[in-house]
Amino acid sequence: MGRQIHFYMLPEDRDAFLRFVQKDDLAAVVADGSDSPIVRPLERRDFNAHKDLYLWNRKFLPSFRRKWIPGPRYYGVSVLDLPLLQLSGSTLTTWEDKPAIVQGRLYGIFDPDLEKPPEFQKWYEQLARWIRKNYRKSPTSMGGYLGPAAYDLFEKGGYLLPQFLPPRTEVWLAEIGKQHQPRVAQQP
Repeated sequence: MGRQIHFYMLPEDRDAFLRFVQKDDLAAVVADGSDSPIVRPLERRDFNAHKDLYLWNRKFLPSFRRKWIPGPRYYGVSVLDLPLLQLSGSTLTTWEDKPAIVQGRLYGIFDPDLEKPPEFQKWYEQLARWIRKNYRKSPTSMGGYLGPAAYDLFEKGGYLLPQFLPPRTEVWLAEIGKQHQPRVAQQP
């Protein structure tokens, strides 16, 4: 069974979150695709180079190696069979000539048949609680939570997008256009 929490993070939001993740010396951030099976934690300066990051806690998995993925021909990691959390970052883009953020997520799989330690799910829940506590709930139909910098961009007229860049259709124009409609004052 998989669990996820959706969010909007700009780089400064992500960096604050990852500082919390790494407060425990056993937690590290790693990348997926590589030309090597050897896994090394990423340095902070390398976080921006990857859309998807993986959170690795050596309490649950002291060491591991990437597996060969024959189709795309690279070494990769999997949240299915390893106690890793996938952090799909938000993407800063434009929508209708305005700044916009594509939604990201923190995702993990906690199927009891996969023999992952119970503390692994508790770690995920701790990280999700941090997001709920430190971020604002999204005021839009997209759901999720907004980091402080992402909220500031939204307040200045930026758009919150789903987990993909939606096509420019009437439905999406109407849905996303609702985000910054003038609010009607309540009558006394």
